[in-house]
This record gives sequence, C-alpha cells and structure tokens, in this order.
Amino acid sequence: MSVDDYLDLYNYAKSIGDTEWQASLTAALTELLSTPSLSAEETKLAALWERFDRINEELKTLFLNMRTQSSSAYVGRWEERIWELKMERIVVSQHIRFRHVRV
Repeated sequence: MSVDDYLDLYNYAKSIGDTEWQASLTAALTELLSTPSLSAEETKLAALWERFDRINEELKTLFLNMRTQSSSAYVGRWEERIWELKMERIVVSQHIRFRHVRV
C-alpha cells in the first residue's frame, strides 16, 4: 500500500472512532517510512545481479542437457546458446564491476 492509502484508512478509522485501528495504521506507516528505499543505482545493481543469476541458471540447465543428452539433435543449438550466454555474462559482470569499483 502507498502512503496515501494508509492516510485514507487512518482518516476513515478516525471518523468511525476506531483508535486501535488508528494506532495499528500509524505503526504500519511509521515502519513503511523508516525502511530506507533503494537508490536508483542500487536498484540497477540489484537488477544486474538478478540477470547474472538467471544467466548462470540457464547455463547450468544447458550444460546438464548436454551431459545427459549428448546425442540429441539440439546439441549445436545448446552450444550456440551457451556462447551467447557467456558473452552476455561477461558484459553483465563488467557492468557490476563498474558499479562496485569506483576508481
């Protein structure tokens, strides 16, 4: 919920005289406002790490497929996809490194 939603509910609770609900809404809103929000840079870095993890998961699946189904007709496609993912992982890791190491 947004801050506006909490304030609307708080005003409604006040209008019906429900002080217990007002107190719980105040506590929830205080908690919401006290948690630091991620900066745009932190959000971008988190997205890069998520992409890095997804690439690794896909690579793991492809390597497992190649190991268990080595005679499959798809081996050539899997090898090509592995190379694409490796190249993408290099680019993503460079972006991560750039954001972590400010020289």
